[in-house]
Amino acid sequence: MLADLIEQITLFVESIMLTFGLPGIGLIAMAENLFPPVPSEFLYPLAGKLAFDGLMPMWAVVIVGVTGTCAASSLWYVLGVKLGEERVRQFIERRATITVGRLRIPIFTVDQYDRALELFRHRGGAIVLIARILPYVHSVVSLPAGVIRMPFWRFMLYTAIGATAWILPLTVLGYVLGSRWREVLTLMDAYQNAIIVAAAAGLAAWLIWRRARRRAKLR
Repeated sequence: MLADLIEQITLFVESIMLTFGLPGIGLIAMAENLFPPVPSEFLYPLAGKLAFDGLMPMWAVVIVGVTGTCAASSLWYVLGVKLGEERVRQFIERRATITVGRLRIPIFTVDQYDRALELFRHRGGAIVLIARILPYVHSVVSLPAGVIRMPFWRFMLYTAIGATAWILPLTVLGYVLGSRWREVLTLMDAYQNAIIVAAAAGLAAWLIWRRARRRAKLR
């Protein structure tokens, strides 16, 4: 069933690229950054394969992909600017909890939000740059950049560099592998699984540390 879904997505992405050419790649790049579930790991290796077939220049694929990424990321950035720190803080106070019966479990507290913003103010450029090569978070990281009003030129610079670091290798691999471009998907699965395991381990370590810290304060 998963193989059928992958094949359907592949055919859909390929049909858009073959119909619209490079503008189609730009549209998919924008969609992938506006709606994170849209997978970019299908787009660029396949575009690289089409470049191998002589249907489009490889350098143009990278430029259009980076342009579409920056355009979509700028919309997230503007949304962050419009919302502002206080609106997001109020949302967290009201909504960032899970209710189980009478038990309210905070999934993200105002204190954590404030610390995250402080970290973003000091290391925002590095965070944007690194997040661009991480699955799932590479688009939504633009929102806090807007919330803290990171200089737009700086935000776009780090976004473009990070997007290039993501798009270029995938496109080149698709070009080199040609008709065997799907082998890139296997590599991407391993990469994403490693990221998920590392994130889960980091979250578990953080929860253990926070619990130990609370116990120490009660003593």
